[in-house]
Amino acid sequence: MKLNFNLFRSVVLSALLLMGVAAEARIISGTVTDQTGETIISASVVVKGTTIGTVTDFDGNYSLEVPDDAQVLVFSYIGLKTQEIDITSDVINVVLKEDSEVLEEVVVTGYGTTKKRDVVTSVASVSAEQLKDIPVVSAAEALQGKLSGVSVTTTEGSPDADVKIRVRGGTSLTQSNDPLYIVDGFPVSSIADIAPSDIASMDVLKDAAATAIYGAQGANGVIIITTKDADSNEDDKMTFHVDYSGYVGWKTIAKKYNVLDPEEFALMQYEWAYQKDKSLSGLRSNFYAYFDKLYNSTKYKSDEEIENTNISDLLAEYKDAEQHAFIDWQDQTFGRTGFASNQSVSVSGGNKNANFNLSYNRIDDKAIMEQSNYVRNNLSLKAKFKPFKNFTVGFTARYTNTDVLGAGSNAIKDNGTATESRLRNCVVYTPTTLLSKDSGEGDEDETFGSLYDPLTTIRDNYKYKTDNKWNMQGYMSYKFAKHFTARVELGYESRDILTNRYYGPTTYFARNTGRPGVASGTAQVQVDKEKETRLRNANTLEWKQTFNKSHNVSILVGEETILRKGETNTQRGFGYKGQYDVLNGEIFNYLGQASYMEISNYVNPKDNQLSFFARANYDYRGRYYLTATFRADCSTRFEKENQWGYFPSVAAAWRMSDEPWMEGAQDWMSNWKWRLSYGMAGNNNVDLGYLHQDFLSRQLTYFDLGNGSTSNILVVGGSDKIASNPHLKWETTTTRDFGFDYGFFRDRLSGTVDLYWNTTKDLIIRQTLPARYNYQYQNIGSTRNMGMEFSIKGVILDKRSKSLSYNLSVDANIAFNRTRVMDLGNVSSLSAQTSCFGSSEYLTLAEFLVEVGQPVGNVVGYQTDGYYTAADFVSYIPGTNTWGLVDGVANYGDGFLTNQPVPGAIKFKDQNGDGVIDEKDKVVLGNTVPTHTGGFNINFNIGGDKWGRFDLAANFTFSFGNKILNLSNMEYTTVTEKTKMRNLVSSMAYNNRYSLFSQEGQYMPEVLATSGFVFGDAYTEMATQLDQMNSEKGATTYSPIMSHYVVTDQHLEDGSFLRLNQLTLGYSLPKDWMTKSKVINNIRVYVQGTNLFCATKYSGLDPEVDTRSSKNPLTPGVDFSAYPKSRGINVGMNIQF
Repeated sequence: MKLNFNLFRSVVLSALLLMGVAAEARIISGTVTDQTGETIISASVVVKGTTIGTVTDFDGNYSLEVPDDAQVLVFSYIGLKTQEIDITSDVINVVLKEDSEVLEEVVVTGYGTTKKRDVVTSVASVSAEQLKDIPVVSAAEALQGKLSGVSVTTTEGSPDADVKIRVRGGTSLTQSNDPLYIVDGFPVSSIADIAPSDIASMDVLKDAAATAIYGAQGANGVIIITTKDADSNEDDKMTFHVDYSGYVGWKTIAKKYNVLDPEEFALMQYEWAYQKDKSLSGLRSNFYAYFDKLYNSTKYKSDEEIENTNISDLLAEYKDAEQHAFIDWQDQTFGRTGFASNQSVSVSGGNKNANFNLSYNRIDDKAIMEQSNYVRNNLSLKAKFKPFKNFTVGFTARYTNTDVLGAGSNAIKDNGTATESRLRNCVVYTPTTLLSKDSGEGDEDETFGSLYDPLTTIRDNYKYKTDNKWNMQGYMSYKFAKHFTARVELGYESRDILTNRYYGPTTYFARNTGRPGVASGTAQVQVDKEKETRLRNANTLEWKQTFNKSHNVSILVGEETILRKGETNTQRGFGYKGQYDVLNGEIFNYLGQASYMEISNYVNPKDNQLSFFARANYDYRGRYYLTATFRADCSTRFEKENQWGYFPSVAAAWRMSDEPWMEGAQDWMSNWKWRLSYGMAGNNNVDLGYLHQDFLSRQLTYFDLGNGSTSNILVVGGSDKIASNPHLKWETTTTRDFGFDYGFFRDRLSGTVDLYWNTTKDLIIRQTLPARYNYQYQNIGSTRNMGMEFSIKGVILDKRSKSLSYNLSVDANIAFNRTRVMDLGNVSSLSAQTSCFGSSEYLTLAEFLVEVGQPVGNVVGYQTDGYYTAADFVSYIPGTNTWGLVDGVANYGDGFLTNQPVPGAIKFKDQNGDGVIDEKDKVVLGNTVPTHTGGFNINFNIGGDKWGRFDLAANFTFSFGNKILNLSNMEYTTVTEKTKMRNLVSSMAYNNRYSLFSQEGQYMPEVLATSGFVFGDAYTEMATQLDQMNSEKGATTYSPIMSHYVVTDQHLEDGSFLRLNQLTLGYSLPKDWMTKSKVINNIRVYVQGTNLFCATKYSGLDPEVDTRSSKNPLTPGVDFSAYPKSRGINVGMNIQF
């Protein structure tokens, strides 16, 4: 019995053990579908609170072994709402519904919003989600590389550099191509002062069907910025949030020019001086006066002493660093480590009846250039109230204060000339201390003496600008009779700009702008006070109704009035002789101590606008769409007979993916929508002073009586004499757009494709007049702008759970654009010049050519054909340094270059084969407008509630197919009479250039010459030795010695680039920690690198440059003394309470 009992006990225990093991786990299975009944592939199924999970198969089925104590399964999929289902059986089928937050994502389309899914026109957007983890300084920077067809170019590297935004390349030739900026419904002149931390979304309207609602202002696209509202509950419960974000960063110059060292510099200057005038008097004045300490110590050397001076010994002194140390002026000017601080804090709260958002942002930027700083303060308040049902009142107030210290690098934008350009001075200024200088007074095409050491030019060219802007606006919205909404908006903007300029004795402006009784070279002061105001009122009425649950109709009508005023007061003081603390602004407190004063007051002409507009939208079941817009604008920028303009548009769309016959594809095609639009928009963004006679009150005579004639000519903008044109009207752009939006696998892969064709007529062009007046603005000609745009976004990885979530997405865009001139009226071409150099030193006054049938941005100049070698000549006369060319080798024509070619001189292609190089050999060298631009972004994050979240974001931009007119390189590789004693870049070092001198300074043709006239075999032997000498040292380029600057294909360089703008790595603390704190919702720390690398063949400092188009829109893509860009690292933190 005992044995049987033991056996029974063993059997029972074994059975119980097996039952216990089996009870530890169970299998749950089922199917996941959407609301339409379609199965979902790769939906995530996870046991709540664990890492146990799986994904659905191609049929939407899943099977998951779960612990016996598991209670809840979490089902999720991108674009669908996550659901938590209690485990009540072994089979659980789930229907995932669309996420309303994703479904209801809207874009601002002008006087209203539209669901992103229902957009009919060409609109691109950047959301707050895309901006929140990527710190940027400006709103424009937030657009870089993110939207197809939207090009953002930072023209140079200074903190307040112009940022050029172009939507589909722009439409005008000579007028502004800036888009219209709308911030919370209010048109503004710039978005540079909008704090990025305040931005909720940025929407770009690209085709006329979208922009026509803005009429005369929308031809170049519209950028709409919506600032953040409070994140409040839709019930009576009050919420309160505090957010902080900020970073500090350090930056250094990204790239510098390599320049000649003192020894190379001295040799180059000796070569120039010897070939200029090898006589004893010539060498005295052109070389020894600067380089020979014996000459300077005795103030005179005899002819015999100069003849006996061993030039090699003198050059050797400049090789000795102890005697002549190399001075790195670029480092002294731009070499300091910049420091930036960007701090933002916001407080928001409210409930369904009232909410507010109050924010403050401050940016401090100590720039890399000496004596330059940038500070900006932003304070904004946005509030919304619903005092009773269907009635809403909103209010926004923004204050911005910007202080900028430093005249920048390209001072030609200011009062003065290129003489004060910072980069130019620190590159070409002598690399070591010379023994004497010229005076150089009174010559705009500055000789050596006009260049002062770079630190002195910074001190003597002081600029401090403070810009204060107030923007206040409010609205009332009332919904009545179920389908009607009335809205009234009122806004006011005020801007005050104070600019203090000091021109010290070394500046060109001080040395060459004289007044009665004022000595040349005495300090001058200019104080500008600008006042601008803008008042706007808009009233709209909208009707929306749905019929039979299928037909959705809305009609919007409205009126808008904008009143602008402006005034500029200028005070100029001449002849300051005392000692003042300029850096602290002391001199501006003593304007009355000037020897001579001028006061002028300029009142802007009337600039008002009255508009009426309407828009009708229709869609059937979200499948077929039709929208029509009409706007009528009246602008006082034009005379009465041309003040009204009319801008209609129409657009249609068809969501093919929702057709019944597409049901079979809906498991993989989530969206396919065709779009077609046609519309007109205008461009009245023209200079006021060039369209009407302006009022200018000043002490000096302003009317030109014209040699006794009784008809006065009003002088506008200095010496220009402009004839008024009562028939002038705005430019009108007609756009056609065809495109489609696509989405696959529930929009895990999505994007857009657009093709557009724009034509602009009635171009406003400055027409030269034959007599009396200089020119008149007229409507002449037309342009055509065509292009293609592609954008794509892919969600490669996506998993959501508390224990482990990760996401990897990539988006990219590319745009192709080309503008052609179709008509120029009674002319076939126009010339455009950059005005970088004076006429006496520049052989190519007009670098750009605009021709009918050709694109904008064509550069004209001379094609090079290497350089002349000694083999290109047949004879040499040592006494006169005369070289005889071989028959058939092209010679310089009369008036082309004053010095005749010698071995080493630059050689040009003889385009017409007449044997003479002259103006007739000019050709189009290339184009400075990119054939395509774009960018791509990579975003990755991974984390869990218990261990935090890591995120990585990279932003790339690229440009391809454009050239850059590198006028800086032209100057830095040329020595002329006007530019003696200036340094050159290292590409012109002795071993790189063809030279007729030995490295010890001997003029080899005279050394090798066997008689007073070398020809025949003797010359052949001499030529062979000269060419062999240069070949052995590796010479690859021509001699820089020329009589004038001349634009060649050597200065038109490939400007294509790929840049890593930003790389950000962040870490958010675990949510479990934040939950325990009960105060802080999230803490994120990050490190960011900016401008980390730029892959390019361009030899200049940076290929993203455009220093002259703000002065002349016909001269894009020019690099002339651009402020160097920096490379930096930022460390920051985001905290949400």
